[in-house]
Amino acid sequence: MSKQGNETHICKEHLGAGCRCTVCGNICHDYHNDDDGTFAASGKVVTARCARCGNEEHYYADTGVVIDHYRGRSYEREPEPVHSSRQATQGELLYMVKKSDERYFITGITERSVAEKLGLRHLTVIVVPFVTDGANKGCWIIHNRHDKQIAKGKTSAPLSLNLFGGHCGLSDDNIAGLIGKTVELELLRENALRELSEELLCKNGTEKRLELWRDGVFAGEFLYASSYEVCPESLIPVGFTEYAAKDNVEYSYIFALPVPGDQSEQIIAADNYEKRGQIIEGMVYEADIALPVMFMPEPELKRLWEKRDPEIEVCDAITRLWEEQNRAVYQRLIEYIGTHEGFRPIHPIHGSK
Repeated sequence: MSKQGNETHICKEHLGAGCRCTVCGNICHDYHNDDDGTFAASGKVVTARCARCGNEEHYYADTGVVIDHYRGRSYEREPEPVHSSRQATQGELLYMVKKSDERYFITGITERSVAEKLGLRHLTVIVVPFVTDGANKGCWIIHNRHDKQIAKGKTSAPLSLNLFGGHCGLSDDNIAGLIGKTVELELLRENALRELSEELLCKNGTEKRLELWRDGVFAGEFLYASSYEVCPESLIPVGFTEYAAKDNVEYSYIFALPVPGDQSEQIIAADNYEKRGQIIEGMVYEADIALPVMFMPEPELKRLWEKRDPEIEVCDAITRLWEEQNRAVYQRLIEYIGTHEGFRPIHPIHGSK
């Protein structure tokens, strides 16, 4: 309500922080909503924002029911930490792997920083979502990671194109039983699904709050999203690729992910980054950041890479697919995307030759 009073005072004349009356303690927000009066079915969400303090409420336009998850001062410049990621003293733990007789074996675990410093080969997964029909049929779904890189304090080209996926980390503390064993599809798929739940999202959800950045700066606004639902069997196993750089040596397993055209327009990418300087009681805190997606044919991606434009970066998750040692896996990926039928994946524990 915009005005509240009683026999002794008018609340709006005595407001403190958060529009709370300093006399009686009542809240006196001055809400203005963004409802444009259009059709309100299918869970349309209206945002009401206080013109005085920025407090927001979100509710369904057709029922007026407030969505509790949205409550809060979501336009604060410095939002409170959204979740803890890990102990500050312990790094991310990864699986070390080796290849022998066209099979891949887990040889141990190591911290990510150690793997990068010593050039230890470790296990990762890469997911290539592609559009199955419609105007963007056959296009890869990629994202621009520029804002995430800037948030992490790194330099980045304005257009930094990347796929989805990440490192295969430990699901529990019991690693002894896996050392010496072959890498199984279940482990690879489990890690791919975990990465997708964080990175491949649907707009207009309620589960995740994503920071919105513009021109390399947090805009003080948020987007709400939900994970894009991926069934385990939807991930099409393709095969292992090899990659080696100065500070990054990997065996990466490739999955293809068919995405129907009518769902692709609702997709947004996301990733998290550590809030620099926010270490509370030994915990490092993270925030989620929204990243724009693009639909691009693979030949166009390759053209941009070969152009060597300093304003455009095609990340190694993509470019490794064009390396000679990964040709067989690349060809199978292109074959599957082109036909989307009759595809037999390379067994996940065997090579690509």
